Amino acid sequence: MKQIDHLRRGSLSRQFFKTRRDGKIIESGPYFVLQCSLKGKKCSERIPAAQAGEVEKQVENFRLFNTLADEFVTLSDQITQWEGLADDSKKNASNLPSAKTNASRKPKHS
Repeated sequence: MKQIDHLRRGSLSRQFFKTRRDGKIIESGPYFVLQCSLKGKKCSERIPAAQAGEVEKQVENFRLFNTLADEFVTLSDQITQWEGLADDSKKNASNLPSAKTNASRKPKHS
């Protein structure tokens, strides 16, 4: 995570436009569009072709960041659960009678 310096959320797509000129279909493009959803709102931004490679890397960095963040949460959750189990076993161990306390008790005479 520390090595990720620039990131952008969303996905970068290539768009082409087809137009008819003099009876021929002419395709123009690609045009690059960065699309994302932020707080429930969709957003899009046209990206100049010269910046498309850089923006694609930033989008990939965002995906990598999310993957690493998810792994961090999963591992932290597991560690927390294991620590909870260790604490529970320590607490339960103190409630169990030990050999010393059983040996020091006086036997009951009937």
